[in-house]
Amino acid sequence: MTQDQAKTNAYYYISPSTDPYYNIALEDYLYRQLRPLDTIYFLWVNRPSVFMGRYQWADAELDMQYLEEKGIALLRRTSGGGTVYHDLGNLNFTAIKNDHSGLGFDLKAFPQPVQRALARHGVAVERSPRGDLRLDGLKVGGAAEAVNRSRMLYHICLLFDADLEELERILTVDPSVTVGSRVASVRSQVTNLRPALPAGYTIADLQEDILSALAEEHEGLFPLQFNSSVEEYIRRERAEHFEHLDWIHSPIGKAKEGR
Repeated sequence: MTQDQAKTNAYYYISPSTDPYYNIALEDYLYRQLRPLDTIYFLWVNRPSVFMGRYQWADAELDMQYLEEKGIALLRRTSGGGTVYHDLGNLNFTAIKNDHSGLGFDLKAFPQPVQRALARHGVAVERSPRGDLRLDGLKVGGAAEAVNRSRMLYHICLLFDADLEELERILTVDPSVTVGSRVASVRSQVTNLRPALPAGYTIADLQEDILSALAEEHEGLFPLQFNSSVEEYIRRERAEHFEHLDWIHSPIGKAKEGR
């Protein structure tokens, strides 16, 4: 914990929705529309869905036919990084921060509240050189980030009790596919956090432990309160952007570069 962190207030929100389009649009709102708030944390869980990185191509990263047969949502993030599978067994942790120093961001600091929360239960996860989180060498969290005018969006998808067979099935690409992504996903062996944690420990428990770890870093940690404008923003952005096929299946790197 730095001295600056100890002096600042921060805000948090736990999404009541498992709609991936709603949640990614809400994350976008926190990132773009609430700039006066220097630090925001967002915790969210999605129904089965697949999130591609900004510079990825769907056919190169996942089995599109299987995805369509199962009716699983496909989304493209504004951030970079690789393709990840979400379901009700994943916890997504987002940190949004402003940089007033001009010195940039310390990426190693962003997942530390998650690491401290898990360490309370004897679970030691390490940040790899690629930025993901590992438990006994196996990946339990994939991270990505974006920066816009000295404001960083960092998010990590934590494998808590996800369907790993479904994850592997969806993210397996036919060897005959020749199309590639500008930023290809790096395939890693994965595992869930749940077996390493105490019996009966839930995603809600992990959320509370992360919030407790965050509270140690800040002068105050306050729940966010929204006015009616947030719902209009979410409705518009999910329709015109995150659900729009031009964004999801755009030529790599050309989809709304202003975002």
